Amino acid sequence: MSLKTRTHTAVRNGSEDDLERLVSEEPGAVRHALGLTYHEERGIRTRAARAVALASRRHPVLVQNIIRRLVWAMNDESGTNAATAPEVLQAIADENPELLLPMLPDLVRLSADPELREGLAVVLRTISRRYPGEIGRKLAGSLNERIGS
Repeated sequence: MSLKTRTHTAVRNGSEDDLERLVSEEPGAVRHALGLTYHEERGIRTRAARAVALASRRHPVLVQNIIRRLVWAMNDESGTNAATAPEVLQAIADENPELLLPMLPDLVRLSADPELREGLAVVLRTISRRYPGEIGRKLAGSLNERIGS
């Protein structure tokens, strides 16, 4: 069975342990999971985003590269569809928020976009709660300034 098929099966039917095992042992599965974050079924998208987030446990550099690509995709200049990017970023924020810290300025800037505002606000609030010190205060201030509380 191909890695793509195994990834699709794990996202559709597998347990979280199955997903974590697959993306840990097969880093290439993360690419297939990322593709499924554009699926029409919300449940598939959510589980695929969770698979990407789980990969951050063993492959943080890989997931940081995905974060950078998602942030780029949300820029108007990219010309790509980034409608599901906030959902993937939220899954990562729930699992491993420190991976998002280098991209905070971009995420705050992008949160002014009406199409991304709601999803990115959730991501940024998750990060600010996980980092209640200086980062959290600055982020909360920027978030309130940009999009309100």
